[in-house]
Amino acid sequence: MPRRKKEAPNHGNYFEVKVAIGYRIDGQPIYKSFYSRISKDDAREKAQQYITAKAVAEETETVFIEREVTFGKWAQRWLEIYKRPAVDETTYTHTYKYVVEKFLIPYFGGALLNTIRQIDVTKFFALHAELSQSVLDKCLLTLRAIFDSAILNDLCIKNPCTRVKAVSAKQPAAKQVYTSKQIEQVEDYCFEHCKMMEVVILLETGLRRGELIGLKWKDVNLREKTVSVNRSVALVSGGVKINPPKWDSYRTVPLSDRAVEAFIRIPNEGNVYVLPGKKKNQPRRPDSWSIKLRRFMRRMHDETGLPELTAHELRHTFGTELRRKGVDLYTIQHVLGHKDIDVTSRVYVHNELEVLSDRMFRNIRKTS
Repeated sequence: MPRRKKEAPNHGNYFEVKVAIGYRIDGQPIYKSFYSRISKDDAREKAQQYITAKAVAEETETVFIEREVTFGKWAQRWLEIYKRPAVDETTYTHTYKYVVEKFLIPYFGGALLNTIRQIDVTKFFALHAELSQSVLDKCLLTLRAIFDSAILNDLCIKNPCTRVKAVSAKQPAAKQVYTSKQIEQVEDYCFEHCKMMEVVILLETGLRRGELIGLKWKDVNLREKTVSVNRSVALVSGGVKINPPKWDSYRTVPLSDRAVEAFIRIPNEGNVYVLPGKKKNQPRRPDSWSIKLRRFMRRMHDETGLPELTAHELRHTFGTELRRKGVDLYTIQHVLGHKDIDVTSRVYVHNELEVLSDRMFRNIRKTS
């Protein structure tokens, strides 16, 4: 009897067997590949074990865990399926994709999802304590979301991020803000040279960059001295995208006399947007506006010595100035469109000591 010919691998150096493991909602079968270095029979045995374990889990109403799914594989699927369609391109690239590929996959990538424990996540944050608090917060937020989605897809049972804290050992860089006197000097410079009226608007309203660029003339009520925040412009591949304000923070912001004057000085040539783009009735690109702001800041600094601030620092200056004047945190939260009071408190509560100190010594001087 002739010797049986040795079976050759049919998938690179592996034997592969595809079997139907279930059916989709539309009735189409779901196929899954099983591999073995030994033989096709061994691959078939693995497939049968998988199908049996899945059937037992369904019969006993327990969670079935697909053990071969790694964190890296699921994190990439999470990015494409859950995040890319849900956020603008800038947020996707510079927040979620950056965090996943720069920090999370290099550390957790090869580990099976259901083997990652709370102690592993805690160790990750201990080893990355040199990162800024902002980056660590993004890492924790992203990790939680990845594991939440894995639980919903029966890939693991528990979220190992539960009760994990991310604490940075790095001292947070102080945000640069203008003093009360410098605010007046910057605004005077803008009015005297009729340049960048939007700098005055940011200093007087605290709008985000995207909210400023998204303003339409119909949002501005100079008679009532208010501006309504109804949209935000974000940069995406190939152009811009109109989004709701961050955290859906639709709001109406009161305008100071200086803000009203700034809006009056911006020419309205029949455009829908206050800061129009090259195409009629289209907003300006956020990146091109930021370039314009940097050039203005550099020129102003060279002429006056005043510090160069970003759009976010102009917004932060507005919130800080409100706190200097004794405005309560809940009002600041509403005007700035923060998600919750904790954000406002974390950013501006340090000003309370300055305000209290100033008031105390001012009263002491008056009574002495």
